[in-house]
Order: sequence, then C-alpha cells, then structure tokens
Amino acid sequence: MHKALAAAGAFVALVVAAIAVIAIQTVVTGDNPTTTEPGDTSRVYYMDRGDCFDGGPNIDASVDEEVLDCDESHDSEVVSIEFFSTYGSEGDEALAEAYDEAEDECREAMQAYVDRLPANSGVEARRYLDGGRTVRRDMGADEERWTVACVAWSADGRFGSD
Repeated sequence: MHKALAAAGAFVALVVAAIAVIAIQTVVTGDNPTTTEPGDTSRVYYMDRGDCFDGGPNIDASVDEEVLDCDESHDSEVVSIEFFSTYGSEGDEALAEAYDEAEDECREAMQAYVDRLPANSGVEARRYLDGGRTVRRDMGADEERWTVACVAWSADGRFGSD
C-alpha cells in the first residue's frame, strides 16, 4: 500500500513539475515558443539578449528571422528585451504611445552598448515592437502589454567577422 502511494505521489510531483516547466517556457517565449539557437527562426522580439541575425536595411517586426552564430558575420545583435504597458489609449494612439515608450526603454541599453564600440562605428539603434496584447480590466483603463527588442544594426554587416 505504501509503495502504491509513494508511486502515485511521485507521479503527481512529476506532472506538476512538467506543467511548471511548460508555464515558465510560455511566459519566457510568449506566443512564439521557439528556442533561440543558431539555425532556428523567431520574431526578433522573442529572441534573447545577445542573439544575432541579419535584419537587412528594413525593419519588419512581423517576419521571423534566422538566429545566427554570433561568431559569423551578421548585421544585427539583440542588445536587450524590454517589457512595458500602456493604459487607456487605442488604435493609432496606442501604437504611437508604444513607439515612444519603446524608444525610451531602449535608449539606456543602447547607449551603454554603443559606448563600448569604437568611435564612428556606424551602428544604429533599432526597435522591434510586438503587436501588443490587450488586458481587459473591470475597473479603470484597459492595459496594453508590449515587448520590444532593442537591436544594434550595422549597415556593413561587420559584427562577428573579426
């Protein structure tokens, strides 16, 4: 009887642990639960800090990019991933507010990154903003949750090609 109870307890503990791992993975990766290992693809705002990719001259946050080995040539590096919320605005007004907030969120991280580079390195700051997720509230203004990837971009693709 004790062995059966012990086995049942161990099984329940295993199931709870598996559910916890899945929940944590979903929170970390959002709607696009991809890994960010070289060769995988992901939206830039779901990548991890330090991931590298070739973004090209145009920013398109709706496109999956291939994660590259940072030791190989690439033109973009994720400097930081930031999370923030906006409240009460909708449509174009909410998007404009989100772009302003994304710029503020990335400014400090990008400045610290650029300060470590040689003068006139030609690196630009780029922001890849997700589409936002609305959280309805019973009381008060609705909340819009955003994720932004702050990315360093080099037009000549010099990163990783030392």
